[in-house]
Amino acid sequence: MVEKNYSYLVDEILPKLGFNEIFNDKLRAAMKVGIEPIELKAAETRKVGEFTYNIVLEKNRGENLAPDQEPFYFANRIEVSFKKNGEENIREHTFGLYKQRGHSREQIRNLMNGNYVHNTYRKGDEIVGRWQGINFNKPKEDGTFELRSIYDRTIQWNVTKELSNLPHINSLTQEMKEDMLRSLYNGDNVAVSLKINGNREQLYIRANPRTTSLDIFNADGQKITLPSKNSLQLVSDDASEKKDLSEAVSIAMDAGAAIDLGQGQKKKR
Repeated sequence: MVEKNYSYLVDEILPKLGFNEIFNDKLRAAMKVGIEPIELKAAETRKVGEFTYNIVLEKNRGENLAPDQEPFYFANRIEVSFKKNGEENIREHTFGLYKQRGHSREQIRNLMNGNYVHNTYRKGDEIVGRWQGINFNKPKEDGTFELRSIYDRTIQWNVTKELSNLPHINSLTQEMKEDMLRSLYNGDNVAVSLKINGNREQLYIRANPRTTSLDIFNADGQKITLPSKNSLQLVSDDASEKKDLSEAVSIAMDAGAAIDLGQGQKKKR
């Protein structure tokens, strides 16, 4: 086992993917034995349904390795399944990792739920922005689904302006508006409290780059159209959504078991 390889995975790669600390013991044990591929499995139940994750690590046997050099393990992909509440079919998708980097666990949840996530990458000297989403309504011939991209340069959508067009959004603080904007780019359903016809209702907004607009829908997921002259204010985030993953799990020591990410687990010390 190469200690430098292990440290890089647990200190740099896995935390950026949203799996901070939970796989440390399991990964070390698998690397010591030399298992290949290593599969790091985890599961969690959220309000929208049940998710399972499988991070697959494989050894790099490149041509540049010296005869006595042990190959490094690299994270190559994340296999995800999602059983959405109210649906019989299970959604499955494999998220490839480019240079061991890709969508975070939170973004993966949003993508599996049908939302769009914004990210950027460098192409030469240019920073390219794009929205990505999975079309679960149209499987490819092999039964998998396409992770499609909508590029900023093709739609020229100003999300900040779109957010400002919501009624009374400018009455919010700059910090609150920036938090909402970050959440929309992350693919979140952003909770807002809206007064309609004298009654306050909790609604949600999310970014829809296909229509270059913000979708607004109720707690049942039904899309609605706002009447004019509404009062909008931000609702406090659910604390359960903000908890660090490392405080909601315990280590599963057996190599083949999936780690339960449920909040009912003991906190890691």
